[in-house]
Amino acid sequence: MTEPGRLRVLIEADGEDAGVAALTRYLEAGSRFQVDSSPRLRPAGHQLVLVVGDRPPDAEEAAALRAHLRAGGGMVVLGSALATWMRDPELVALAGCAPGDQAPLSEVRVRPVPGQAISARLDEEVLLRDRPWLGCAPPEAEPLLMVRWRFRDEVVGFRVGMGGGRRVCLGLGSVPGLLAVPAFQQLVHRCLCAAAGLEATPTLGVGLYGYGAIGREHAEAVTATEGLELRRICDRSPQRRADAEERHGTPTCASEDLLLGDPSVDVVVVGLPPVAHPQGVLASLAAGKHVVCEKPFAIRSADAERMMVAAERSGRVLTVYQSRRWDPDFLLTRRLLDQGRIGSPFYMESFIGGFSHPCGYWHSHEPISGGAVYDWGSHYLDWVLLLFPGEVVEVRASAHKRVWHDVTNADQVRVDLRFAGGEEASFLQSDIAAALKPKWYLLGTEGAIVAEWRLETVKSRAWTGDLVESRLQPADSPALVRVYWPSGDGTSIEVPPLPARPRNAFYRNLVDHLLLGEPLAVSPREAWRTVAVMEAATRSIAAGGREQRVRI
Repeated sequence: MTEPGRLRVLIEADGEDAGVAALTRYLEAGSRFQVDSSPRLRPAGHQLVLVVGDRPPDAEEAAALRAHLRAGGGMVVLGSALATWMRDPELVALAGCAPGDQAPLSEVRVRPVPGQAISARLDEEVLLRDRPWLGCAPPEAEPLLMVRWRFRDEVVGFRVGMGGGRRVCLGLGSVPGLLAVPAFQQLVHRCLCAAAGLEATPTLGVGLYGYGAIGREHAEAVTATEGLELRRICDRSPQRRADAEERHGTPTCASEDLLLGDPSVDVVVVGLPPVAHPQGVLASLAAGKHVVCEKPFAIRSADAERMMVAAERSGRVLTVYQSRRWDPDFLLTRRLLDQGRIGSPFYMESFIGGFSHPCGYWHSHEPISGGAVYDWGSHYLDWVLLLFPGEVVEVRASAHKRVWHDVTNADQVRVDLRFAGGEEASFLQSDIAAALKPKWYLLGTEGAIVAEWRLETVKSRAWTGDLVESRLQPADSPALVRVYWPSGDGTSIEVPPLPARPRNAFYRNLVDHLLLGEPLAVSPREAWRTVAVMEAATRSIAAGGREQRVRI
């Protein structure tokens, strides 16, 4: 049975193909498509057809596809299928193509055509290694994607109508493994939307519930994201409201009721202190708003569960601002693992800290913040659970209170995890560490990844001409990532370049999920797992470091 609001997609491909399986998981992880795989092109009962395999349709299947398109259906043909379709003029016409040529294998810069059906919020260019089909777009085609090829812009993705339906030809995807690349999967999702005629993108109004330390970051990211508009900011502090009005020119209020009762606000960002997250999230959901909750999602896993149940009952989207998933050093580490560069990971140590006085805000007050483990642990343990997706079966933690007695948070916390497969991971946060450990130390069955802190200094000049040097905190710079492999009697070391930080990636994904049905980057279930681990760590600390048997 098809879920309400989902379009049924028929993928014509070998059901055992790993790339097709990865693409299917991606498409079904969103809220737009339900995917059926079949070796035959029989689109009856489906709104869309995605042609991936290299088997050309027979006469009966071709006739069914023509009828499907004339009746208003959509079809997307990938480059992996074009090699066989190009041999038959009737299939070339069915795909809406002109006869073209396949370029040699190369890394190509894929660029969405600005203002066209699939371009909203996509990166200006995506680098993909492939054999693109060039010269296939007929004059009447609507160009969607271009590549720069030998100093010319060549169309590699386009849309052409047929009867009441739409055909999209995406001349990429010939290289094995590309179907499993997230950037390419997003392009396929967009092409399916274009084939279905789903391109209306209304602007979503956003309200900030709390304008504290990170309020400016949220406001600027919302303002910079296509498809979002900052419409109201709620905060009890007159000074913060005045600052918000001056910086962003947005109406402010002191009352929760004014924010949640504003019909122009579709999404509420709950930026209250952690102890108040459940109250803010539940009130926002009850008012019919989609909700972004600041990290940590909650202090207690039971509160996280209540919020998830409320979101499901209200039919609204709930997500958590795990913004550091897009840190360049973590993106690189995750990519290296996905590529199998160090084999299967089985052991990880991670660290954040230094020797410095904790801040005097609520972040350092355990009854409000949840304690030290909920601070950087919200990010680090989120990373750990993404790198080790297996079930957590044991949590053990310890804490020290030795130096900074004017705050209630512990000076140092350590959390140790053991997974069902035997993997181990640890997290150490310390405000009394005079020497730094690596940011993370990750062992795999075929190598290792070590992220070393970079101690950077920003240099400027005073008005007198004197040199001014300001040392950044280690956490303010992405780490230097090294990959180690055994090599004969020694070790080979590589220092891969860090990727660029994607701009406003969290909010771009939120809009793409709400308007286009793309997969949500941070699911509340993932955030619940992090809370459950931190809660178990807190119980272990209270029990003198006794291990907590769990199933998380």
